[in-house]
Amino acid sequence: MSDYRTILFDRRDAVAQIQFNRPHARNSLTDETSAEFADAVERTSRDASIRVLLIRGNGKDFCPGADVKAYHGDPDVQAGHDDARPEDFRSSILLHEMPAVTVAAIRGGCAGAGFGYACACDIRVADRSARFNTAFLDVGVAGDMGVPWSLPRLIGAARARDLSFLPRKFDAAEAHAIGLLARLFPDEVFEAEVEALLARLCGMAPLALRGLKANYLAAERMDFADYVALETERHLELFDSEDRAEAFAAFAEKRPGRFQGR
Repeated sequence: MSDYRTILFDRRDAVAQIQFNRPHARNSLTDETSAEFADAVERTSRDASIRVLLIRGNGKDFCPGADVKAYHGDPDVQAGHDDARPEDFRSSILLHEMPAVTVAAIRGGCAGAGFGYACACDIRVADRSARFNTAFLDVGVAGDMGVPWSLPRLIGAARARDLSFLPRKFDAAEAHAIGLLARLFPDEVFEAEVEALLARLCGMAPLALRGLKANYLAAERMDFADYVALETERHLELFDSEDRAEAFAAFAEKRPGRFQGR
């Protein structure tokens, strides 16, 4: 299910998947790719039936950022103009704030805006081929897709500044060690592990899953006392749900839950 030229968009049950689809160019971004990605993320964010959004690249790479070679040969870019739209830069906001849980499954190159998309997701997993770089200063820009906001929250301010002001490539093992990656899988089991992760998320009570995402977003904006008050209100509301009762029963009976989203 895809009506795009440079990304692939499909849906399987409660999981949506967006793939960067320029494998001949390592899935690097053009203005068209950024616009299509933004549109697909927007569509997903509006669909309440989607519980999980998976972001990945088609082929050997995730997304190494802008297609610098293509932009370099574009006279509009050389003159300081391009076709990028401000709304296309909202993708990272939507990845971070949409009700669905967002997962970045990373292989190969992940840099620049691609790095920003990954940082905006709730969960990042990779295989050992993954290579990372902020890369913004290398191409004369100060960052995009929210990296100076998201990266310090993931790995700490000192490391984030080091990787931003002194950009360099670093591998999946280092990314895992510093907390950028939640899981690091061997290459040969990567696909199976990603599928297992998606299945586990989709097996959760949907109201609770969405509520937990909302809790994390609220916690970013509130002081502790106000947050706990909001969390308690949501907890009491969910405790009265049919899904909560089913979750208790499933846990006690050691079986998968059969949730209805109510």
